[in-house]
Amino acid sequence: MAVEAEGFNASPYFKQIEEGLSNADLSKAAIKSVNAVIVITLKSKEGKDQSWVLDLKKEGSIKKVDGAPPKGDVELLLKDVDFVKLAEGKANGQKLFMNGKLKVKGNLMKATAIETVFKQLDPRPKSKL
Repeated sequence: MAVEAEGFNASPYFKQIEEGLSNADLSKAAIKSVNAVIVITLKSKEGKDQSWVLDLKKEGSIKKVDGAPPKGDVELLLKDVDFVKLAEGKANGQKLFMNGKLKVKGNLMKATAIETVFKQLDPRPKSKL
């Protein structure tokens, strides 16, 4: 099943994570550094909710969830637009949290790992300067 969700600007970032996790070495590294199941629930500008489950405990996978999300070690709830800023490094997770734009249920320490995941799983070639 595709990880992209219609109407969500975050879809390419979930695809990016999926591509990153398809690399066994990157997947193992992400599992080792995060060791958690992260549920990400986003709200689109149309007010639609969509959840994804990022399993960085056993599988090293990301899946789009239809219906109610399963319980994870941590759940992140935020707007699609804020998630995109977070994924692009244009927003800081702590600032979003402090401003009430990011809600966290569960293990707060595991929530901070999501920014590390984006850095580790970025499949784009790194420029060597």
